[in-house]
Amino acid sequence: MALERREHRIALEILYAVDVGHRPLEEALTHARSGVGVFARGDEAKIVDPYEPVYPTMDRRADAQRVTDWPLVESFVRGTLTHQAELESQISPLLERWTIERLAGIDRLILDLAAWELRFRPDAETLAVINHALELARRLSSEKSAGFVNAILDALAKSRPSVAQ
Repeated sequence: MALERREHRIALEILYAVDVGHRPLEEALTHARSGVGVFARGDEAKIVDPYEPVYPTMDRRADAQRVTDWPLVESFVRGTLTHQAELESQISPLLERWTIERLAGIDRLILDLAAWELRFRPDAETLAVINHALELARRLSSEKSAGFVNAILDALAKSRPSVAQ
């Protein structure tokens, strides 16, 4: 599960390109696989991202320890987008004094991605899913967001799904 850290980040970047950047899904997937545009981080990623030496962004990098599991990335993205409305309907009641619409785009997508995995990927370890979401929130949003994401995902993990799978 820990090795999926890269797949979670890439999936989140694709979700962001589609949801916030309004890019067509197939285009975002192609760009991610090809390392085009925002996905072309190259070796500069090592400088700005402390996890890159261990989990490089793209498998074509010389220091990549393993190849990216692209089918897994795609399942994260397609699953999250397919079930986004129902996942957000399960997340919404857990947002005390907040609404889905008020959340920062990146925080909402981190919650959506982790919620999909908690609800629709039975082999996923709950603690690993939440930890990966927290890492993404800390790195891409803020420390406050990480605490918020933790509270929501913990409550979601302890609740029963309200929508039939």
